[in-house]
Amino acid sequence: MYTMNRNIKDKKIVIIGLSRSGYAAAILALKHKAKVYVSENSDNKALRAKAKILIKKKARVELGGHNPEFFKAADFFITSPGVKNKALPIVWAKKNKVKIYSEIEFASWFCPAPIIAITGSNGKTTVTTLLGKVLKQAGKKIVVCGNIGNPFSGEYLKFKKADFIVLEVSSFQLEYIQWFKPCLSIILNITQNHFDHHRDMADYAKAKAKILLNQDKTDFTVLNAADNLLREIAKKAKARVLFFSRDKNLPRLAAEDLNCCLEKEKFMVQVDKNNKFDFALNALKIKGEHNQENVMAVSLAAKALGINNQAIAAVLSRFKGLEHRCEKVAGINGISFINDSKSTTVDATDKALSVFADKSVILICGGRDKGSNFAVLEKKLKQKVLCVIAIGEARQKLLTAFSRFSPVLTADSLNQAVRIAFKQAKSKQSILLSPMCASFDMFDNFEHRGQVFKQIVQGIIKK
Repeated sequence: MYTMNRNIKDKKIVIIGLSRSGYAAAILALKHKAKVYVSENSDNKALRAKAKILIKKKARVELGGHNPEFFKAADFFITSPGVKNKALPIVWAKKNKVKIYSEIEFASWFCPAPIIAITGSNGKTTVTTLLGKVLKQAGKKIVVCGNIGNPFSGEYLKFKKADFIVLEVSSFQLEYIQWFKPCLSIILNITQNHFDHHRDMADYAKAKAKILLNQDKTDFTVLNAADNLLREIAKKAKARVLFFSRDKNLPRLAAEDLNCCLEKEKFMVQVDKNNKFDFALNALKIKGEHNQENVMAVSLAAKALGINNQAIAAVLSRFKGLEHRCEKVAGINGISFINDSKSTTVDATDKALSVFADKSVILICGGRDKGSNFAVLEKKLKQKVLCVIAIGEARQKLLTAFSRFSPVLTADSLNQAVRIAFKQAKSKQSILLSPMCASFDMFDNFEHRGQVFKQIVQGIIKK
């Protein structure tokens, strides 16, 4: 059995994917003197540069496809997030009964610091960032990493000095854990996402719930009580469950079972009789009901970890949100340009639209479809949206889904979409980039997509 700090010297480890996570895992495995084999389906200049570094460190790397001969005699595989279950290496490993681990599982073997793990379909980056700031304000030495951008494995030099690892984790990363054990876990919500990878909602929820797999009664899990799936998942939790909800009158849940709720325009937090915190709703700079839920999760987690009220309040009162998440880029002739590139799910876009006035939004959306049901956005489109401009691989699906209840135009590029939107918009209206899709058909990632959007807006300003 592999456990934390397991000796992996001379083990043949096959790492699938040479993305940020795959590269970081390879470096960590090499540090521990494993025999590292990296298999990457793509081939480009950036990947070749990474491969060159790894080869100098005695790793073996194949680019541009996967060769089963490369996998033979592997002790185990490490898979990068985003590698689909139908990918050849995953299929081969399962057929040949070779163990598969995620990068976060692998990194956790060498991490002596307590891990705080945060997941959810939406809001996890905001919560990860905000909780990290709260802990830092309280004087803790922390490392914020994971799905947020810098891989867990890549931070190994900081492990021994950290008080906490604050880790954003996705369903892809949780699917292949075995001994990964956070001292505190957070699941914010479970809504439709990644159906290009998971079989259905039940399969997706099962992957998310694995965050609780190894927790015990000494640990905490923070869950959104308003999410019916999470209420069911809570029944199987071994850790102490802490519930939050904006609504204190939930069916089949007594108000006293809520550890955090919204009452008289205040967030009321109570882990136990002597561990309380409250914060005025109007003191928040970030808007929207979804952000209220994010703040509740952070506050509850912080109190469970024993953080003082002053540190929590100081951070909440000045936090203005994240880049690429409902970020105001500019105003031109009374028209607001909003970058919500990080919204890669229908639910995220639904939440983004909720903060706008009725019939005030021109929505730019599209990219690589993740198997989403776009039609569930019907109500919010009718309320908030003047026109939809669809781009990317999903544009025809979006046109079909939305044309019954909203005017829909298509564009060949983001640049064209922004310029069409600007011609359509009037003063006091907003042009919102909120894609509901992955970015990989046109961009490197959602950050790249958001940066391009901002560059296009700056180009309009200069004219």
